[in-house]
Amino acid sequence: MIKLILTLAIAVISWPVEADNYRMITLEKLPRTAQELLMRHFSETEISYVAAERSLFNRTYKVFLSDGCTIEFDRNGQWNDIDCGQNGMPEGVIPAAIREVIQTRFAGRRVEQIERTKQGYDVELREGPELRFDHRFKLIDVDD
Repeated sequence: MIKLILTLAIAVISWPVEADNYRMITLEKLPRTAQELLMRHFSETEISYVAAERSLFNRTYKVFLSDGCTIEFDRNGQWNDIDCGQNGMPEGVIPAAIREVIQTRFAGRRVEQIERTKQGYDVELREGPELRFDHRFKLIDVDD
């Protein structure tokens, strides 16, 4: 009986946290930094919708563009992941040092996705290898 009561108590306590995890928001509710990035680099593409994901201790935002591109932002509006698939992404979004390595060593390849990680940056090239950079933008791994 005690197990049943504990199970029900845990379910009741955790249910509101899970139920409020994902919701649609307006563009204006994004942090200013995220709005500026969208205006600067994606202004020509229509925004399909914006979502806020909330966990117990964190909040992230995800923007879905009409061309299939998705951009994930942290609670401060810094991008965590930009995935533009086959379309490729605007070069201005990619840090200059990473862009320079790609132009030098992988000329003609477009960036499909870039992700900011705890170790640095992961970059996926169209029809090419996946690249890993450290926080100082030094290329540390090439995965064919």
